[in-house]
Amino acid sequence: MSAAPQKAPAKFLFDVEFGTGGRFGDLSGNAKAAIADAEKIAFREGFEAAKKEAEQKSASQLERIATDMKLLIGRLAALETQLEREAIDVAAAIARQLAPALIARQPLAEIEALVVDVLSHVRSAPHVAIRVAPEMAETAGARLKKLADERGFASRLVILPDPAIKGGNCLIEWADGGVSRDMQAIDARIQQAIQSFLGVSPGTVQATEN
Repeated sequence: MSAAPQKAPAKFLFDVEFGTGGRFGDLSGNAKAAIADAEKIAFREGFEAAKKEAEQKSASQLERIATDMKLLIGRLAALETQLEREAIDVAAAIARQLAPALIARQPLAEIEALVVDVLSHVRSAPHVAIRVAPEMAETAGARLKKLADERGFASRLVILPDPAIKGGNCLIEWADGGVSRDMQAIDARIQQAIQSFLGVSPGTVQATEN
């Protein structure tokens, strides 16, 4: 028995329309409108979400920049204060170093200026006593009495050597009061003024200089 001859496979001619009359069929006008509306809504929601995210990122970046600026301004202010303190400390240290040298060169200059000022205010005083360091008594006596004589005070001026008084310090006394020149007291007042200006605790400026 011989085998039946096989038929050649038929060629597909792409002439069959699967969509027509299929499960979904052609979309109606309402369905197309619904799809279009859904696409618009999805696009709008996506756009709004992206916009909101971008705004949040921008706000976060601006806040970070503002914080960094505050930190920078604070650091600059601290640096400015530090430089100001250092400048004042240096000036005070230089003045403290120069003062003894200047006094040594002209030990009576400040005393003479103080005496002249006092004599201009105590013209009616019966006498004025000036206490100075023992090593300066002779020189100071001659020069101060000359100043007093020029102002009508020669017979009323008394120069007293006082071991308790050092260097260019002096104590001027009259019947109703007195005034002194004390370098340590002056230095203490300068230190207090510096501390008050800088807003630092006592001893800070001195510690910085040391």
